[in-house]
Amino acid sequence: MAALTFVAAVLSLALKKEQPAYAFLVSVCAAAGAMAVVVQQIEPVMDWLRTLNGIFPGQGISCLLRVLGIAIIAQLASDICREAGLAAAATAVELGGRVLALLQALPLLQGLLASYAGYLQ
Repeated sequence: MAALTFVAAVLSLALKKEQPAYAFLVSVCAAAGAMAVVVQQIEPVMDWLRTLNGIFPGQGISCLLRVLGIAIIAQLASDICREAGLAAAATAVELGGRVLALLQALPLLQGLLASYAGYLQ
């Protein structure tokens, strides 16, 4: 993965002056390739989290997985927007990711607050 990103960075820098569109395309393809490698390597962690999801009742682990997925995808999309020179779009993607993550975690938070309120009574 390091070799892939290094070659992509050198190629992107070489193309940036004369062909900025191709430099951007090389950057995006390198990011997609690196992401594919990471997804393949993270499978044991995902299996472990799925095992925990079966052991512990409730939606805590599945909620965590959804929030982590949203955060990773939002960060990747934001970085791609920044690479393309779209800072405002990158900020909007980050904000959207945060809102979606909060919405996914909302049922878990509501259950926690209901449990806490029941404890106080």
